[in-house]
Amino acid sequence: MKKFYITLLLALSLLPVCRIYAQATNAGFVPGNIWYSIDPFEEGDRVKIYTVLFNPDQREFSGTVIFFDKATFLGKKEFAVGSRGVKDISIDWTATVGDHTIFAKIENAKFLISTGKYEEVYLFGNQTEESKRNVSKKIIPKTPAATDNGSKEGILEASSKSIENLGKLIEGKTPDIVGKSIISTSNTIESFRENIGNFSENSKEEIKKELAEIKSEKTGSENAGSANKLEKPFKYVKLFLLSLVSFIFNNKFVFYGLSVLIAFFLLRYIWRLVF
Repeated sequence: MKKFYITLLLALSLLPVCRIYAQATNAGFVPGNIWYSIDPFEEGDRVKIYTVLFNPDQREFSGTVIFFDKATFLGKKEFAVGSRGVKDISIDWTATVGDHTIFAKIENAKFLISTGKYEEVYLFGNQTEESKRNVSKKIIPKTPAATDNGSKEGILEASSKSIENLGKLIEGKTPDIVGKSIISTSNTIESFRENIGNFSENSKEEIKKELAEIKSEKTGSENAGSANKLEKPFKYVKLFLLSLVSFIFNNKFVFYGLSVLIAFFLLRYIWRLVF
């Protein structure tokens, strides 16, 4: 009997370590559920990533769907699915060069118990299956400009041949390891720029929606009104910063221009520091 009480005491002491949910449910994603507005897609294509949620319960099911590309955050959407309902969720994504593993997860899953009261639930299917895609670099074919003047065509042809010869000379003089390193670095920088640009654009849209919801909400009490007054300016500051980041990273000219400028001042500072 003494051993039984000791075992029971140990079991109870371990309970706080685990998060206890009021209920488990099979609400969530339809199994293997990720698809695209364009498939297959190429570098630079603007693609919508879709998934579908279902709710077999009689209560409203809500939470947040977060989309990932491997460990990279792509975007998130709040959702609410009515009783025994189905709802599709999507985000915008610009395809970048490389291997991608797209999937979605549900966080903060809960059922609406009564007005303003929710019950957290454990989901059996809180993540979609991984959707793997490989995006190769888009090759844009060069088309010669059509002109009526024969002499102009000859000049353009001669110029294009000179440029082609110069390219071959550089290619012949550049070691393979250097060429591959340059290409790899440029692809990494471009992928980083596009990922940050997509993230800031999606976050900016989310903030805009939240601000629209705050404007449309009717304040039920003085406390709610003061909370909105504090929250609204903070969101406007956040929206301004995200808009600035989105403008810089979604504009190649601005991004690379600033990068060159920063690199120049940094190198000049190091030069003066050393010499």
